[in-house]
Amino acid sequence: MFCKVYTASCVGIEGRIVQVEADLSNGLPSFHIVGEVSGEVRESAPRIYTALRNSGYGLPPKRYVVNLSPADFRKAGTGFDLPIAVALLCCVEQMNPEFLENSIFIGELGLSGKLVPVKGILSMVSRALECGFKQCFVPVDNAGEAVLIHGMKVYGIRSLQEMILHLQGRKVLEVFRQEHPAEESVIYVPDFGDIRGQAMAKRCIQISAAGHHHLLMIGPPGSGKTMMAERMPYILPPMSREEQLTVTKIHSAAGKLKPGSGLIQSRPFRRPHHTLSDKGMIGGGAIPVPGEVSLAHGGILFLDEFGEFSRAALESLREPLETGEVFLHRVRGDYCFPAHPLIVGAMNPCRCGYYPDRERCRCTASQIHNYMSKISGPVRERMDLCVHISRVDYRHLSEDTVSEDSNCMRERIAQAYLRQKERFKDMDIRYNSEMNSGMTECFCKLDEAGRSFMAKAYEHYHFSARVYQKILKVARTISDLDGVAQIGAAQLAEAVSYRLPDEDYGGGMWH
Repeated sequence: MFCKVYTASCVGIEGRIVQVEADLSNGLPSFHIVGEVSGEVRESAPRIYTALRNSGYGLPPKRYVVNLSPADFRKAGTGFDLPIAVALLCCVEQMNPEFLENSIFIGELGLSGKLVPVKGILSMVSRALECGFKQCFVPVDNAGEAVLIHGMKVYGIRSLQEMILHLQGRKVLEVFRQEHPAEESVIYVPDFGDIRGQAMAKRCIQISAAGHHHLLMIGPPGSGKTMMAERMPYILPPMSREEQLTVTKIHSAAGKLKPGSGLIQSRPFRRPHHTLSDKGMIGGGAIPVPGEVSLAHGGILFLDEFGEFSRAALESLREPLETGEVFLHRVRGDYCFPAHPLIVGAMNPCRCGYYPDRERCRCTASQIHNYMSKISGPVRERMDLCVHISRVDYRHLSEDTVSEDSNCMRERIAQAYLRQKERFKDMDIRYNSEMNSGMTECFCKLDEAGRSFMAKAYEHYHFSARVYQKILKVARTISDLDGVAQIGAAQLAEAVSYRLPDEDYGGGMWH
């Protein structure tokens, strides 16, 4: 007897519908799974046999062939256990195929018949709805994720036996309903008002957050670089539902969602260790999964000890910094992951960390230059802003005046966002940093004084064409923060100042 049911697979962060075709025939007892499958799918036979037996549904000793179609891409993961078990039970006439209409089955089976959660549910259920499926059966720990797709009837299954009884009409399951989370106790939210001094760094952070400009902070230990980076997510505007779904899909595909969790509503903040490899940074593996740059999509990727990351890890950021996507090419297919975080780096100016304080720093000029040169020119050029942070003076720590807090910064940034939203309302971009050369020419027009200033700066500091474009985009964001329609010489001068190093670092390094 032949039977067909439907499931889905997660390829990258996109779902693909898979037909599970099962056939039973006479012959020597055997079990074959075909259709370009990975090792974990091929070894699912003993799991399924044992789970069925422990659930009270044995299979007669026959010849079974299961085909996962289409065979033009590799099926990986353990979510095929449940649909294969359902297809086999249909073959032995344990359930009516009519009950399987418009249904999709996803889940891993334990030996006891219990359903185990799998990765990528959100992407798979989203694709199933697009293809016309009306209901899905998933592990109960994945149901909170699946129910985020409006229009899909979701059944959270605890065991194989529970689902079979429902499909046989002997015990009806209730459609899963997302419970409203209990009100959380008030927790402390890091605030920029806690940071004394560092007015220039705070200004640069606002520009970075308002226009989505990548930022590098250079300063000695204890100057507040990490504290300021940790507070950046709280001055960014809330994510739209589309952004929330994309971020949740990425974390689901990477297996980073906790069982029972739902939509990710706060912007991600990722802080990987500097020993991270290039594959950990952008993603990889035989079956590629998202890396840190994708897990931080829509939020902050904070690279502390920026100069200590491996050359390969930092160089792998070149394409994502430009395109906002990661493309991975493998023999069995190509994968694309969204990768558009705001990258914030922090590093010391030398190996000991205290330059230019010569009372504490004993590094030679060549050692300082070599340390700063660990960041290659192409990577440095892609960082829109560079700010040098000094040690905090005691008078700032002891004074009673309250510095600008996160609420004030958030309001100013929100106004800049509104100006950009109005500017790009007929385009597919949101931030000034995303403008192409044509948009930059259109929206970053300079007056006579601005053109004269920029011409002198361009020739004097030997800027590249890319740096010239970035300076104009940063100046546009500064104008938005200041509420000025026309970019003036003051905004250009400030933008240029964030591209130039202190002369003590060797001059000309950051052009």
